Amino acid sequence: MTIKLYHQVGHFGNWNVASFETEGCGDGLILSPVHQNRDQVETLSENIRTHSLFDPQYYLPNSPKAKLATYEFFPEQIANGFSTKDFPLVALQSAELCVNFQVACEFEGIVIPARFLDQMSSKYFERQEEYTVLPFLKALSKAGISAKPIYLTVPLTAAMLRDEDFHVQILNWVTGFPDISGVYVLVNDDRTTKQIRSREFLSAYLEFVHALSNARLSVVAGHLNSESVLFTLVDEIAVTFGSFENTRIFSLDKFIESEEERRAPKSRIYLPALLNWIQYDQAIQIRDDDPALWTQLYRPTQHGDAVLTAPVEPYFNQPLLYKHHFVCMHEQIKALAKESLLQRYQRLRDHIREGMALYQRIEDMPLDLDPHGRGEHLPVWLDSLNAFYRRHLKPRRG
Repeated sequence: MTIKLYHQVGHFGNWNVASFETEGCGDGLILSPVHQNRDQVETLSENIRTHSLFDPQYYLPNSPKAKLATYEFFPEQIANGFSTKDFPLVALQSAELCVNFQVACEFEGIVIPARFLDQMSSKYFERQEEYTVLPFLKALSKAGISAKPIYLTVPLTAAMLRDEDFHVQILNWVTGFPDISGVYVLVNDDRTTKQIRSREFLSAYLEFVHALSNARLSVVAGHLNSESVLFTLVDEIAVTFGSFENTRIFSLDKFIESEEERRAPKSRIYLPALLNWIQYDQAIQIRDDDPALWTQLYRPTQHGDAVLTAPVEPYFNQPLLYKHHFVCMHEQIKALAKESLLQRYQRLRDHIREGMALYQRIEDMPLDLDPHGRGEHLPVWLDSLNAFYRRHLKPRRG
């Protein structure tokens, strides 16, 4: 029973590299060309590259982002301006260059990219095949790639997963390629909350990756937040953890140039007992006003301790809070990975229920946490966890 954990690399990828290389957090990286130019990827150590995957990120093929432009195989570059009508003429050339790049870098596996399509249409599959899947399979065959796992990128929307008919169509399509050994799943959930609070969506997502695993496909669930702990109920899966929110929730924002000024978010600290990120200033209030409760919430790390003892409050884009998160999440996932599926379920159930009790203690202080730091996600997670157990893990009588 294997559970892998990848860093979902974003801005300041050197934080992820240092966490992996010097602290042993995670099993590798999923590299991001929108955040790392070609030279930055090629000069990574052999140890990093051979334990990592490269996500070619063809999601928005006409993205103007400068780092994507350093890869000659990116659709906007190879076509001198992307158009849906003309790209099929150069799709195979793009695929060959991208495959050759991934082979030359000796990544752990080869990732076939995909375009992000948000419409539930039967043409979803036809367009993905024409755009990347068939050209890449042809390029892989031509290159004689057989020793490495081949991952098909499947970018979806939450609505696609919730729609039972389309859900089945996706599964049938994905499992119809005999040369594909794994699936890299990304889901755009256009929610207003940082944590998943939809039982319908979360249950559908768990069912989807479980079905893929049952079809003997390796699953990499990308851009996960702390719900990654729940996905350990699916055996032989790889989950992800990241720093900034755009590595923990998938969206197209990072591929779009915007002149709009965004207000810097408040800094947050990950508290593993709550399975959530709490505004830093409110975490300090808990620490100062109820030290006994704080001891139950906070997992000491050198990074977290350094922030908490600093004379000034950290900015959201400073590394220590994120490196603290890497350590905490690594420990949570690896502890679950050592246990049987039934033991994982029980540990998660206990953990969520204890988290709900701790949230009640915070409320009783009294302290009203900001809307994203509250515990509304935990009852939803508990319901989804129990439903998954009843469907797939509960021992059958007789």
